[in-house]
Amino acid sequence: MTAVTCKYHTQNPASWHCDSCQISYCLKCVKQDNLNLEPDCPVCKRQLRSLGVGNLIKPYWLRLREFFIYPAYPAPLALLVILTLLIFLMRLVPGWQHEFEILFWRVPRNALLLLPVMVVFLKYAHSVLIDTAHGFLKPSSLSGDKLFENGLIVVQLLCLFTAFYLIEWAALDLFDLPGYYLAVIVTALATPAAIMVLAMEDNLFHALNPATLASVIARIGMPYFIMFALFYLLSIAQGTMLGILYKYIDPSLSLAVYSFITMYFYLIMFNMMGYVLYQYHEELGFNVTVNANDHVAQDEDDEHAQTSPELRAVEILVHEGKYKEASRELQQLIRKNPSDIEARQRLLKLTRLTGDQELHRQQGQDFISYLIAENKMGPAVKVYQEGSEFDKSFKPAKAVERMDMARYLRQSNQGKLAMAVLNNLHSDFPTFDGVPDAYLIVAQLLAEKFNDDQRAIQVLEFILNNYPSHSRISEVEEYLRIIRASTH
Repeated sequence: MTAVTCKYHTQNPASWHCDSCQISYCLKCVKQDNLNLEPDCPVCKRQLRSLGVGNLIKPYWLRLREFFIYPAYPAPLALLVILTLLIFLMRLVPGWQHEFEILFWRVPRNALLLLPVMVVFLKYAHSVLIDTAHGFLKPSSLSGDKLFENGLIVVQLLCLFTAFYLIEWAALDLFDLPGYYLAVIVTALATPAAIMVLAMEDNLFHALNPATLASVIARIGMPYFIMFALFYLLSIAQGTMLGILYKYIDPSLSLAVYSFITMYFYLIMFNMMGYVLYQYHEELGFNVTVNANDHVAQDEDDEHAQTSPELRAVEILVHEGKYKEASRELQQLIRKNPSDIEARQRLLKLTRLTGDQELHRQQGQDFISYLIAENKMGPAVKVYQEGSEFDKSFKPAKAVERMDMARYLRQSNQGKLAMAVLNNLHSDFPTFDGVPDAYLIVAQLLAEKFNDDQRAIQVLEFILNNYPSHSRISEVEEYLRIIRASTH
């Protein structure tokens, strides 16, 4: 009775199991490209084994709260209030308690007046059972077809209840009280199964067939008897609640209160029977409308709902310590889609985790080039900053990228990082004609931001000595003269 849960999302029921890895996966972990084929295990790449939809559906005994609040949703609650109000107003009809004869029976007039209300309610209760059985777990709005269409089903339900009553009466007549009590137990136990058969097959004779009822009970198994026990407890709770309310309400309201409480509890039971049909629809051979996967997908949190199945597979590989395989998967994703920012970020984190400086430098530089080309200098700076903390020698791959990043960092008041990205630019790119411009930025930062005139003078003298014919030499000489004057 315990559902198999996902190894990585323990709150979720598992959809598949890998017999080789002994790992169970949910819909968040594995992507099923072909509905006719089971997907492959993200770890070993062997085909997974389906655990069946029964494992995906939350057991009904874990949904007791939902059953109790179902009649409190706007649509069913509105119907209960309207029917209760009609019952209250019927007491004002003249001759409410009079009796008259129909054939051989004396029938109270109030029974005939209440019959339409009972028919409408039973029709709606049956609609609730059918909707729930097909996977619609919350009530829909009220409509004519839910209240009035296919009134034959109400006749069949009434015939079903009457047949069980006649069985109990016949048992009393033939076997006295022991036989009567036994018949009550048997008919009470069979009633939920009969109502469920009637919902599945719309056939009264099948619903009264002992073999059919026994088959339904056997296929559901012990959970059916647990449901029956819950119904018994609900009837006790209903009686207890009515007993308490009768002590404090006006007698004129007793019938209306009784009707409302009874209808409320009946809706709980019909909703639960519908859900049991939904939970065991495979065992019962009942075709549902809403796939169990749809309800699981609705429960996904936003973070995982935004993560692609490919990246979830990578998460699993990392969790299982398959770092090389995870790295290959991420590189393949990036080759297919260079704009996959999340894949790039995860690959860099993975290289830092494994200490692979060479791959980190290669992928990090390529990522920075992509971001700068997309005019996303801020994210590019973040990649550089995180990369340089892991690898002190890590810098953008191109001289012009380092220059553009340094200017951005200077404007962003990140002087130290700007100087770091320009460090050894002349050694890394001996033929780059922008070195004097870059080192002039360094000198200005040293002098103006860090008050280090001596190092600024050294940088300016380096420019004059190594790039005497550069177009900005006069600007360098003037800046050097100003700094020297300020130091005296």
